[in-house]
Parts: sequence; C-alpha cells; structure tokens
Amino acid sequence: MKLKLVNLFLIFYFLTLTFSTNANYLKGMEAFKEKNYNLAFENWSESVEENLLSQFYLGFLYQNGLGVNRDYNKAFKLFKKTSDQGLLEGHYNLALSYYRGLGVEKNYELAFKHFNFSKEKIENSNYYLGLMYLKGLGVEKNNNKAVEYFKISSNYNILEADCNLGFLYLRGLGLPQSYNEALNHYRKGALKDISDCQNGIGWIYNNGLGVKKNIVEAIEWYELAADQNHKEAQFNLGIIFLNENSIYHHKLTALKWFSLAAKQGLPEAQYNLASIYVDGVGVVQDFNIAFKYYLMSAENGFRKSQYQLSVMFFNGWGVKKNMVKSLMWANISASQGYAKAIIKRNSLLPMLTNAEVQKAQKLSLDCFTKKFKKC
Repeated sequence: MKLKLVNLFLIFYFLTLTFSTNANYLKGMEAFKEKNYNLAFENWSESVEENLLSQFYLGFLYQNGLGVNRDYNKAFKLFKKTSDQGLLEGHYNLALSYYRGLGVEKNYELAFKHFNFSKEKIENSNYYLGLMYLKGLGVEKNNNKAVEYFKISSNYNILEADCNLGFLYLRGLGLPQSYNEALNHYRKGALKDISDCQNGIGWIYNNGLGVKKNIVEAIEWYELAADQNHKEAQFNLGIIFLNENSIYHHKLTALKWFSLAAKQGLPEAQYNLASIYVDGVGVVQDFNIAFKYYLMSAENGFRKSQYQLSVMFFNGWGVKKNMVKSLMWANISASQGYAKAIIKRNSLLPMLTNAEVQKAQKLSLDCFTKKFKKC
C-alpha cells in the first residue's frame, strides 16, 4: 500500500499551515497540485537544506519517480532526516523503506518501530502493524494484536484490512471462527475490487463454508481476482479445472491458470504445472519443461518438488542422470519431513558408494545454506 495522494494533499494543507512559510516550499506545493512534478522538484530542492517539509516531499518524489528518476537511496536518506526531526510522515515512509527494502536492507524490527511511531496520525501504519503481528515480522506473532490493528484500519476504511479480518474469522485466529463474519468482511473489499477479498469469497463458495457449495460462484470470484494477477486465485482456478471428477475438468484451462501463477513464483503452481507435463495427459509430455518448473518450485522451498527433482535425476528425465544429485534432493526433501523423500533416500543409499553419499550430504548442506538456489 502507498500513502494515497488524496491523503498527501490533506497532509500538505495541514503541515503548510502549521510549519512552513518558505517561499520555495510553497511554490513546490502549488506545482505539485498542478502535477508539475519537475517544477515541484526544482523548488523543493532549493529549499531542502532549511525546510523540513521540502526534505520530506523531495523524498516522496524520489520514492515515486515523479519529476526525477526514481532513487530509493536518496528517498531513504531524506525520510531518515525528517523522522530524526520528529515528522510522523517521515517515520511512516521510513518504515515503508525498511519493510520493503527500498534504498536500505529490509529490517522488520525498524519498520515495526517506525510504523508504531506514526500510527496515531498515519492511518496506513495501523494496517502494516496488523500485517506484522499476523506474520511475525519484526515482532512476535500475535493474532489478537493483528485483529486489533486490522479493526482500527477497517474503521479507517482500509479495505485490505477487511480481507485480513475475513481470513482471521475464516480460520478462527484471534477471533471466534465465523464463516458469516468472514464473508461479510470479504464482501466489503471484494465489491471495491480488492483481489484478496475476491479470492477469499471464492474459497468460501468453493469449499461450502457457511454457505451452500457453489463452484460456479467460486469460479466467478476467483476469476475477478485472477484477472488482477492474484496468483493464489489463479492457482485455485487451476485446481478446479484439474479435478478429473468435476464437470469443470479441463486440463488446458488448468494449464493456463497454473502457468500464470507459476510465472509469479507460486511454488505450488510450478509443481502442478511440472506434473502436468510429466503425465502428458491433455498436453504433449515434456520432461524438459517439467524439470524446469520442478526446479523453480524446489528453489522456492517446496519439498514435493525437491522430491520430484530426485526422481528426475534418478531417471534422467529432462536432465542427465545423476545419482548424487538424486540423493542430494531426496536428502533435502526428507529433512523437511516429506515421507516419499524419506523412502527415496533410503532406497538410494545402498546404490551409491560411501564417497558418493558423503558428496551428496555435503551438497545438501550447501544447498540449504544457499536457500535452495543454484544447487
């Protein structure tokens, strides 16, 4: 989420009345309102040394590439400078920089700290605090606190917060489980075209949670989200069309949705896409393509794909046969508790020499160190 320009205009107005009569700052303000970002940049640059607000809004221009080439490093330095002087808007944008790794290395602890500083004035800070409590980013995971901040955000009409409240009601996390409340919160955002909420409604109808199961309704909501590149909705559509026992079974349609989700890095979609090419049912069997997508998914930490790579290396499907690499991937998947990989690893051990087993073990450890990339 970005701080919306409409909110910025309100901040401009308040802060200008409160703090600033600097001529260049005011000229920059007028230029910004007229969307003359080049002139705004010019005026705020001239007053940046002596004017707090010029520092902040110059950072905003750098952050968003308005009137100047986008430069997150310069934006970060300016936001840091304004937050050090107590400007709450500076704290908020500094928090965003730490949260997203813009111009600085990601640091969730510092992001949490600065969102917390600005939460009383900057509405979006409450939303991010809710997210951080929900996911345990920079703070201990706490569903009750997540609910607290999402409810504050919902009262500010931040619809993404309603999507998260819908999820928490759906799962009974920090709240009594209520499918009806989940649906109500999802609808608030879904009707305003928020894709997370649309996907949530699709999930409710797909699984018949508090409503009569309705796959047609589920598909309609999933498609609204998927058309906005919501990768989980794309994956969910793929699952519906992959189901051979469903009247909606259509493997090419499933392939389409899995492909779109896979391109966005969803490991489950990459796995399913690879499996379709291995099976060769409804498509031409292609082990090379299958290996490529299993590798993508495995590098994203998906243990089923890591197991499948072991199978591919063992059989020489889409890759040169390599028993050491087969054991390496079996080790990696098995160490994460995948039962098939444990069986595969145990069956491989008698087939390799002690030196090969040791090599595979070393490669496995190295792969974990590299977080499964380029193993």
